[in-house]
Amino acid sequence: MGTHPASEIRNVCLVGHGDSGKTSLADALLHAAGAVQRRGSVKDKTSVFDFDELAKEKGHTVDASVAHCDFDNHLIHLIDTPGYPDFIGDAIGGVAAAESALICLNAAHGVQVNTRRVFEKAGAMNKSRCIVVTKCDSHDCSFDSVMEEIQQWFGPKCIPVTVPVGFGDDLTGTVRILKEKGGDTEQGKKFYESFVESAVEIDEETMMLYLEGEEIEEDKLKNCFVEAVRQGALVPVLFTSVEKNVGIEDVLLTITDLLPGADRLSGRKVFSDPSCEGEGEVITVAPDQPVLAQVFKLTIDKHVGRISYLRVLTGTIHAGDQLYNASRGKKEKFGTIVHPMGKDMQHIDEAGPGYIIAVTKLDDLELGTTVAGEDGKYLEPIPFPVPMSHVAVRPKSRNDETKISEACQKLAAEIPTFTYHRDPVTHEAIASAMSQLQLDLAFRRLKDRYGIEVETSPARIPYREAITVEAEGHYRHKKQTGGRGQFGEVFLKVFPCEPGTGLQMEWNIVGGSIPSNFAPAIEKGIREKMQNGVIAGYSMPDVRVSIYDGKYHDVDSSEAAFKIAGGRAFADAVQKARPVILEPMVDVEITVPAECMGDISGDLNTRRGRIQGMDAIGTMQIIKAHAPLASMQEYPRVLNSLTSGEGSFSYEPVGYEQVPPNIQAEIVASFKPHEEEE
Repeated sequence: MGTHPASEIRNVCLVGHGDSGKTSLADALLHAAGAVQRRGSVKDKTSVFDFDELAKEKGHTVDASVAHCDFDNHLIHLIDTPGYPDFIGDAIGGVAAAESALICLNAAHGVQVNTRRVFEKAGAMNKSRCIVVTKCDSHDCSFDSVMEEIQQWFGPKCIPVTVPVGFGDDLTGTVRILKEKGGDTEQGKKFYESFVESAVEIDEETMMLYLEGEEIEEDKLKNCFVEAVRQGALVPVLFTSVEKNVGIEDVLLTITDLLPGADRLSGRKVFSDPSCEGEGEVITVAPDQPVLAQVFKLTIDKHVGRISYLRVLTGTIHAGDQLYNASRGKKEKFGTIVHPMGKDMQHIDEAGPGYIIAVTKLDDLELGTTVAGEDGKYLEPIPFPVPMSHVAVRPKSRNDETKISEACQKLAAEIPTFTYHRDPVTHEAIASAMSQLQLDLAFRRLKDRYGIEVETSPARIPYREAITVEAEGHYRHKKQTGGRGQFGEVFLKVFPCEPGTGLQMEWNIVGGSIPSNFAPAIEKGIREKMQNGVIAGYSMPDVRVSIYDGKYHDVDSSEAAFKIAGGRAFADAVQKARPVILEPMVDVEITVPAECMGDISGDLNTRRGRIQGMDAIGTMQIIKAHAPLASMQEYPRVLNSLTSGEGSFSYEPVGYEQVPPNIQAEIVASFKPHEEEE
C-alpha cells in the first residue's frame, strides 16, 4: 500500500443503535473493496472488527475497532463502534477521529434512541453525516415508511442517493440517484432535484447558474455536493442488505465521492494553552507541517501491552521520531508505527495527514492526548460523557487488595467512561461507568485479565457535617493507672465559617494555662474528629476553633492526653452548635421525548428536584433541574423505565445544601449503633 495524500483519505466512523448491522456492514465493505478474501461474520465469530473474546461471546460490539481498505484510489479507514448507549464513549472517540459518521439504521426497527443520540453528537462535533439503512431485506417494512420516519426525525436535508429496487424479500438492487440523475421514475427524479437544489445553495455562483437553467460543470456540482455534506446541509441516505449483497458498493462510492477527505478538518484548531481556551490557530493540513495527532482509543493487550490509536491531523510521523506528549510535557519515541486491520497490525514506515495508526509500549499516552512535533501545542479534548452509575467495589480475596487499584486504573485508561477512585469522605473505592451493564463488563475483564473478582454495593453519599452557631466545649481527660497518669483539660469555642476555608485554629491561651508545645496535639485531636465526624460519621471540613483555656499537670500531662482532650472538647462544642448534615447537590440535564415530560417532572418532584428551565431540540425536551445527589443514584434505571430507553441525562456537582430535618434524623439514627460500639 502506497502513501496517500490527505485528499484521498476517508475516515469514517460507523455508529447507530444496537443491532443496526454496523459490524456486518463494515465487514462487507472490507470484502467489497478487496481488503479481505472472505467476508467476516459476527454470527460465525469471524468478523475483522469483533475480534475480542468478550465481543464474540456477547454477539455484539463492546469496543471500537479499526480497519482499512483501498477503493477507487482512496484509502478508507473504517471505525466500528458499539451500538448500545452504555458504550457511547467508544462511539464518541471514534467520531472524534473521523471526518464523517455513517449512521446505521435497521430498516425493521427504524429510528431508535441511540440513532438519534449519535446523529446529534456527530453534528455537534462538526462531522459529516450519512445515513445507511441496513437489513432492507427485512419483512414488514417499506422504503416509503423508512424515509418518512428518517425525515420526521432528522428533517428534509436527509435525501436518498440510492433507491432500492424492491424491498424485503423482493429486494434485488438499487438505483444510484446521482449517477443516473434520478433514473426512470418520477420519485427518483424528484430526489435528484432535491439533492441538487440543496447542494447548489452552498455556492452563490453555482446557485445562480442553476436558477438560470445553465449547465453546471460536473466537477463544480460534485464539489457542491461534498461541501453541502461537510457543512451538514445535506445528509445522504443509502439502502443496503448485507445478506443479499445489495448496496454495499454504493456505500463505498458515496464515501469516496460525497464524504469529505482528511484534508477538510472543518476548522479544527490547535491551542498554545492546555485549557484550549481563546481563539486558537486553524490547523493547516500538509505533510510538511509540524505533527499534530490525537489519541482516540487505547487497549491493553496481555501480550503486547498498551496499544494507542492515533489520528494524524497534519504533519508526518516516521518510525523512530521523537514527538511531544502534551499531557506529560515530554518527548516520546515512536519506535514502531502500525496500520491497524482489526487485531492484525501492519507495520509502516511513515504516516501522513489523515492516517489512523497505532503505536505500542508508550505507557504515558492517554485518551485524548495531543502528540505534537512542537512543545506547547494542544488539541481540544475529546468530549467523553461523564459516567453516571457508581458502586463501591472491593476484592473478594484479601490477597487482591494490593492489586485491584492498579488493575482498575488500567481499565480506566482504556475505557473512556470508566473511572476508579477512593472517596476521601466515605473512604470507599468507587467504580463508575455509564451503566450497570458497562460496570459488569469491566468487572468481567478484571477477572479475565487480572484474576480479580470483586464484590459491589451502592456507593455511600459523601455527606458533610457543619455547625450553624458558635458554641463552647470542654473536656477533662484524667486517668490514673498507678505510676504516671494522663491529664489534660481543654476549653474551646467553635464558629461556623465559609465553605472551602478548612480548619482555622486560634490559640488564645493567656497566662500559660496550657503550654504552647501541646497545641499541635490538641489540633491533631480536633482534625481527627473533623475527619471522622461527630453526629453521623461524616467529615466536617470547615470550622473555626478558638482554644481559650485549660489545665495541665507537670508530670501527668502528655501529647496523647491533650490529643484526647482536644478531640472530645471539640465534639462537645459541636453537639451544642446546632450541627447539621449537608448533602451534595447536582445540576441535572435530562433529555426525553416530549410525551414523557409529565412523568419526568412528577418523578423529579418526588426526588426533591427543582426544575430550573426547559428547552427543546426537535421532538426531544431538555429539562434542567437542581437535585440532591442521593436522589439520583438509581436514576439511570428509573429514567430508562419512564422513557422506554429513550431518555438520557448528565449531571455536574454544584456544592452542598442542608438536608431536611427528617432525613437528617434518619442519617444520624443509622450512625448511632457505630457510636455505641466505639
